[in-house]
Amino acid sequence: MIMYRIFEKHAGAIVFVITIFVLFWLKNMLCMTKIESSLTDFLNIFSIFAGFLTTSISILYSIQDKDFIITAKTSGAYQDLLNLIYKAIGCCVLSIVAVIIAKLITVDSVKLIALSICFGALSAVILTGFLFIKLMCLNK
Repeated sequence: MIMYRIFEKHAGAIVFVITIFVLFWLKNMLCMTKIESSLTDFLNIFSIFAGFLTTSISILYSIQDKDFIITAKTSGAYQDLLNLIYKAIGCCVLSIVAVIIAKLITVDSVKLIALSICFGALSAVILTGFLFIKLMCLNK
């Protein structure tokens, strides 16, 4: 349980570190033009994810009187989810900035670092989305 909580809190950072080691290890075998196009795709994806996460916060604030939200608040799960959503929004913004910097600076290592940041942010967004859906399923 403790290991899960550590991973849950730091999923983005853990995936970032693993990805950066793997990408720099495979650096000579990677096609940088494909990474360049992937970064453009990530820019679009994280813009959408930031909007989704902002909408999910609005949904959570608008259903304050539901029984399952009250239960989640008393157990602490509600505040944990809000913290994860805020952290995931921050990861999205960081990824967008990293991709823009990688587009401006045409050094391969900068592109690999930006791609690693994107993978770390993607894991944080997926975890947050999963926990949001899990909380909404309590409404049944």
